[in-house]
Amino acid sequence: MQEVGTPDRKLDAGRPASRLLARPAGLSPPWFTGAITGAIILGIAAASFLLVRIVPPLRLADESFSDIQIGHFAPPEPQHAGIAMVALGEDSFAALACRSPVDRGFLADLVGRLRTAGVRAIGIDILFDQPTLPELDEALRRRLAEPGVPVVAISALEQTALTEKQHAFLGAFLSGIPHGYANLAKDALDGSVRWHVPAAADGTPSFPARLALAVGAEPPSGPFRIAWRAGPDEATPPFPIYPAELVHLLPPDWLAGKVVLVGTVLSGTDRHRTPLSRTGTSMPGVEIQAHVLAQMLEGRAGGRLAPGWEGVLTLALAAAGVTLAVAGLPVWLLAASGAALTTALWAGAAALFAAGGPLVPLLAPSLALAGGIGGMAAHRSLRERADRRTLMRLFATHVSQPVAEEMWRERATFMAGGRPKPQQLTATVLFSDIRGFTTICETLPPEALIRWLDTYLEAMTRLVGEHDGVVLRFIGDAVLAVFGAPVARTTQAEIDADAARAMGCALAMGRELESLNRLWREEGLPPVIIRVGIHTGPLVVGSLGGERHREYSLLGDTANTAARLEAHAKEVAETTSPWCQVIVGEATWKAAGPGIAGLPVGEIALRGKSNPVRVWLLRDGPFSGP
Repeated sequence: MQEVGTPDRKLDAGRPASRLLARPAGLSPPWFTGAITGAIILGIAAASFLLVRIVPPLRLADESFSDIQIGHFAPPEPQHAGIAMVALGEDSFAALACRSPVDRGFLADLVGRLRTAGVRAIGIDILFDQPTLPELDEALRRRLAEPGVPVVAISALEQTALTEKQHAFLGAFLSGIPHGYANLAKDALDGSVRWHVPAAADGTPSFPARLALAVGAEPPSGPFRIAWRAGPDEATPPFPIYPAELVHLLPPDWLAGKVVLVGTVLSGTDRHRTPLSRTGTSMPGVEIQAHVLAQMLEGRAGGRLAPGWEGVLTLALAAAGVTLAVAGLPVWLLAASGAALTTALWAGAAALFAAGGPLVPLLAPSLALAGGIGGMAAHRSLRERADRRTLMRLFATHVSQPVAEEMWRERATFMAGGRPKPQQLTATVLFSDIRGFTTICETLPPEALIRWLDTYLEAMTRLVGEHDGVVLRFIGDAVLAVFGAPVARTTQAEIDADAARAMGCALAMGRELESLNRLWREEGLPPVIIRVGIHTGPLVVGSLGGERHREYSLLGDTANTAARLEAHAKEVAETTSPWCQVIVGEATWKAAGPGIAGLPVGEIALRGKSNPVRVWLLRDGPFSGP
């Protein structure tokens, strides 16, 4: 390489920074950023709120989370004072003459005893769809139709899986007897009972709705969520339950004035999944009817947070997620903060419900929080990429791209007064040169010369980048690179790591030339042997020039020394490898790791330096020769 003046004069060029950084086109103004942020919050909140309602898996997950709260955190309540259940279990059927259909004579006697006890109303949750002995069927019909205490039986809607004969018998048996359908509204996704429909499409009331009407209460007009009751404790059910075979032994005041529901509680018969079905345990249908009736008599709402307030909470969590993302936290801290806020939401919702407050739907707010974090982080990433592309387009034609990227990453601290601020730092400078480049230029035609040199420079630049260095400029065939600038290192360990990376990069350059030279020989092009000088020391970096021309430069003796070490390599007989000579200064050599070997060259006097410099020749593994 021919002499090109002092290497520290100007190492990378660029336009006046005040013009480039004053207000780059494409960077969002504050009002636009605020509008985008608001739109993201609203969009994420709306999407979370709606998707939970229209996407089946999300809806099921939301319902399941609510079921967990109901099953495990429902506040204890005293047993209902106005409703009791009379259950036909295994012990009851053991004493009956007929198990299925249920002994009609026993039922007629049971209804009579309940009337005698002074109950308020009786609900029979047993389907009379098959005949037994005619005299017993008729006796029960007469007992159900007697005036006085109202008795309501269950019926079945047309879509119920009964034969035509069963439907006909049921209709005839219930003629003149108040009745309501017992069909339960089950979720199509998991079969759980969470809602109640008080009237069918043809106006037929449900079983609990007809009972409510019988005692003077007005049931809701449309479908509603069931407000499930918990008992006083784990061992006590929410409604008193008495075995049917023992009713005649009960004190009359235990049943007086209550609405009594009669039904079976057999295992595997008329049992259904509900939010209170812990560990997979199902609930008898008659108990579900009791929960619904209690809700109708008390006028209780479903206990769930109103959709409007759920929307407000979802919006607030979306805003919280966006705020966390905008705070610029590290990824691990952002994830931890999101997890902590989600945990607080779930724990707070459980505590509120356990204290008697509304049941808070958890999925939509949780999705909004996660969406706010992820959505805003994605938006910021996309926006920064767009802004970065804008800055890259502005800088790429004036300074090297790595420098421009450093300026982008450290723009908050790197700039001062509209231009790169002066800094004093310690870095490692690498200076490489092709041996005999002038002779090669004279022997190759222009097109081949440029193609050959371009391939070489592209490979060397790639290796510098892979070792976290920055190529500042090309000086003909020479490559000037720096490790540890323009962002200042703050510890000796970081400075040493830069020096080690620079030495590793130089060795990698020699290895790369092994394959490049093989390729060039096949193409009839000359092989390349390079000399590399590396030195570590103090530098001053900053922006030089006026309004018409401004350059980003490295100033100081370190860059000079690296170039002069490269020039001194021609005086050293030993080589690093067949294609490379790497000479490093003492400060650089001290940072060499266990994977780097070398030979002391001695103390040499370099042109322009008053004190001798102790230098080393790096050695690499065996190579095939030229």
